[in-house]
Amino acid sequence: MGDGKEPFVKKKLGILGGSFDPIHQGHLNIAQRAYEQFGLDGVWFIPAGHSPNKNEKEMTPADMRAEMVALAIQDIPHFSLSTMEIDSPEVSYTYLTLTRLKERYPDVTLYFIMGADSLDYFEQWYHPEIICQKAVLLTAVRDDLDMAAVRQKIAHVKRLFPAEIYPIASAKTDISSSFLREAVSKSMAAEGMLPKKVEEYIRMHHLYGT
Repeated sequence: MGDGKEPFVKKKLGILGGSFDPIHQGHLNIAQRAYEQFGLDGVWFIPAGHSPNKNEKEMTPADMRAEMVALAIQDIPHFSLSTMEIDSPEVSYTYLTLTRLKERYPDVTLYFIMGADSLDYFEQWYHPEIICQKAVLLTAVRDDLDMAAVRQKIAHVKRLFPAEIYPIASAKTDISSSFLREAVSKSMAAEGMLPKKVEEYIRMHHLYGT
C-alpha cells in the first residue's frame, strides 16, 4: 500500500475520500459499518491530492497522509489505499474521481461514503448530479443527529437529484481531524481516537507541532 498500485476490485466497492490529516478512528468506524451494513466487498480510502476546499500549504504533505492511511488499515484486509487523487495533477473533485472509477470498472457498483453533515450543502458540491449518477450515497449518522433528522436530509437531496441514498447506522463519527491536530500539538489526551501506528508515525515525524 502507498506505492500507487491499484487495489483489487470486486462488485461492491466503498469509497471513502478525505484529506485524512490525520486519519482517525472515526474514519475507520464509518468504513467498517458501511462494509458490514451494505455487504461491500471492500472499501478504498482515497486521500485528497489537490483539495478544492482547503489550503494545501496548511496540509500535511500528501505522501505522509497516504502513509498514515496505509498504517491505519494495513491489518484490515477489506480496506485498501488508493493514491489516484494524489497521483493526479488535477483538483480532487469527487465527481471526477467517481467518473474515472466508473469508466475503469463499469461493472462495479460504487458506494460513496460521506458524513451526514455533508448533506446540508451537498447541492453546493461540484456536479452533485454526476456524483448521484455514478454512486450510491451512504451517509454516516453523527452521534448528535437522530435518524429522523437524517432521513429528512436524505429526502431533501432526493428531491433535488435522482439519488440513491442510505444512512449508515451506529457509526461513531464524532471525531475531527482538526481537534486531533490541536490535541496532539498541546499534548492533550487523544486516547482511542487515533490508530496506534498512526499516533507513533505522528510523533516519529514531529507532525502537528509534536
